[in-house]
Amino acid sequence: MWTVNWDGDFVVGGDGNQRLTPSFRLKEFRKADGSVRVHRELVSALQLVRERLGQSLSVVRTQPDGFGAVVSGDSAPDVRAAAVAIRDRGIFTTIDVEPDGFGVRIPLPERLPPLGLDEALETAFSVTAAFETAGDKFQQITGNFDGAGLSFGPAQVNFGSGTLVPLFRKFIAADQNALRACFSDPDDCDDFMSVLDRPAPQQIQWATSITTGRGGHEVVEPWRSYFQETGRVPLFREITAESILSDYGAKAARAVTALETLRPDIRVDRLRCICALYDLVVQQGSLDKAWAEIAQRVAVEKPANQVDLVRIAVEERGRKALPQWQADAVSRRVGILTGVPFTVDDRQRANINFYMLRDVRVTSVDRLLAGTVAEELKRVRAAVASGNTLLA
Repeated sequence: MWTVNWDGDFVVGGDGNQRLTPSFRLKEFRKADGSVRVHRELVSALQLVRERLGQSLSVVRTQPDGFGAVVSGDSAPDVRAAAVAIRDRGIFTTIDVEPDGFGVRIPLPERLPPLGLDEALETAFSVTAAFETAGDKFQQITGNFDGAGLSFGPAQVNFGSGTLVPLFRKFIAADQNALRACFSDPDDCDDFMSVLDRPAPQQIQWATSITTGRGGHEVVEPWRSYFQETGRVPLFREITAESILSDYGAKAARAVTALETLRPDIRVDRLRCICALYDLVVQQGSLDKAWAEIAQRVAVEKPANQVDLVRIAVEERGRKALPQWQADAVSRRVGILTGVPFTVDDRQRANINFYMLRDVRVTSVDRLLAGTVAEELKRVRAAVASGNTLLA
């Protein structure tokens, strides 16, 4: 559970050690009297400065209204340059020189600039990957704990869904020797490639044979190391990122189109809406299993905007999950929609990349719906595979 107190989009209290972003804990925003009031978009903007800066950034103080802060670092010129880069994106309105640092302010949330489609795809990829994995998302390998066989990488592709084999086939076609170099025993590599040719039930059976640990979450050696070594290969990382975004981006686009068909007067183009639908298709495939319930609720409730429309969709689809995963599914998606962790039946799913969920519009959504996103995928592929970001 996130131990954070919220007043709308403002953090107003909670556990001081709670991380709001990868670089900032809640206590760093406390005022001298111990109180806290900081807008989530300011916290997000400061994280972008930190990523641009590439070194520590301190929050000296926050402004009473929660929209501004004074920050400092070891190198004042570098801090200013990083802040200027974020200002040039329209995320800061001002940068002022203060005796103890630089004062920065965000605009009112409704005046924040839109995100490009490539930035939106990176956001969706990163938020969902942080649900699915920990640490280096490209090296995450999980045993057959859920009957799907091995689950690997940022989207936990697996044998059961038929998503793991195509990924490795792309890698083999691009550079088979690079895959072979990940195996200390050439016979093991030959065995693995033969597994790729088997029917799915046999693949899952093989995955079970190398599964270990409590609950079946671990993979035995040397197979665990083989997969992790593969996840370190730059080419494999790029192929993985592009494949995931191409596949699930297309599925998210179909979900958007379906919802807009139900309500032609509502356009789905907000970042959080697109990220919620992307997360849904990664975990649940599509809206199909709940389509009748979604259509009925939309007809009865007449949602006033895209957030309400998408919320109906993610709630109803979440309720079609297996009983043990229903609360998890709804918590994840509603949390993404609101940008704030959401609790369902004592289950709360959030992750360290929630700071990326800005409440803004996404440009060029029509390109996503048309499937003409090759240029965007190329940019995102390079950024996420190298651990960089398009956002800062």
